[in-house]
Amino acid sequence: MRRLFIIGLIISCLFFGVQAVHAGNFYLHEHPSYWWYVVEDPAFSVIIPSGADNYIERSIFGMDTLLMTFKNGTITMEVNCQPGTDVESVRNSLDVRYKPLVKNITVLNNGEITTSNGLKTHFYAYEATGANGKKVMLRTVLFQRKHHVVYLNLFLEADQYEGDMREYWIRAVNGFQWD
Repeated sequence: MRRLFIIGLIISCLFFGVQAVHAGNFYLHEHPSYWWYVVEDPAFSVIIPSGADNYIERSIFGMDTLLMTFKNGTITMEVNCQPGTDVESVRNSLDVRYKPLVKNITVLNNGEITTSNGLKTHFYAYEATGANGKKVMLRTVLFQRKHHVVYLNLFLEADQYEGDMREYWIRAVNGFQWD
């Protein structure tokens, strides 16, 4: 029954969501908690959670984004793709974008890591105090190939980075691959 529901949901997403932007396609994964999200140009795939509250594909000024929200919008995960080769510039843009909303930033990591798929990527993470007074977290990995930067972002309250959300993030980061 659950499998039929998931297949129906995927078909609905493909019919209503993916048709509008033509950014990527969703495919069943061998584990029911995940989907493959596949983009043709540039060719890449990433494992994403199948249980998000919302999936929104959009294109802003040449940047294609898959936005996923969880727990009534309090957690956001993104898959972003944009033209360019300057990973540091993209990373800096995240700092500037959210700087008015956070204070007391503690950088947890700002360096290169190697994923389980053997891909070198830039990993950036910080904790800070959000405008809501709560401890918040930004995590991002940035993959660069030829003339594109693909990056995954996770925005959440720091105490929410546990259990399934932590596993979703780790699976997405380590499951990313260039096709």
